Amino acid sequence: MVEEAKHKVRIHIDQKAYVSPNPTSGIDLYELGHLREGYVLYREVAGDHEDKVVRIDRPTVHLKEEEHFHRAEAPEKHYVIIVNTDPFVVDHDVLTFDELVKLAYPEPPTGLDPAFTVSFEHAKSNPHHGDLAEGGTVTVKKHGTIFDVAHTNRS
Repeated sequence: MVEEAKHKVRIHIDQKAYVSPNPTSGIDLYELGHLREGYVLYREVAGDHEDKVVRIDRPTVHLKEEEHFHRAEAPEKHYVIIVNTDPFVVDHDVLTFDELVKLAYPEPPTGLDPAFTVSFEHAKSNPHHGDLAEGGTVTVKKHGTIFDVAHTNRS
């Protein structure tokens, strides 16, 4: 396994400039920004999309020069889920097939009659892993339910 070369980049947390090794880890970003317990760090994204939470337990976070982050109080009722390797914070524990597709594909893919498959693992509901049928729901754990949402075209 080849070790990734680290270089330093300038980032901003709550509009304050910091210098960080790149790549870094979630815990290192939380420490750099002096986040207290009960707070989460969000990576700002462009356009009309929700900012993405940076998980404290993420082993590798790739940074961009002059990238912006902000801290916010963790919602009292929140669940951290992973959709296609990206962390999301949601405020309810029962998620629908359609909600998961929208998280994975905020802008629907083009093509004739798109179809999606959703698989999950580490869920609170029984079964704890499997495939979610269109129109179905799944109950997530407080942290760590993982979803894989794939796009296909019906033939």
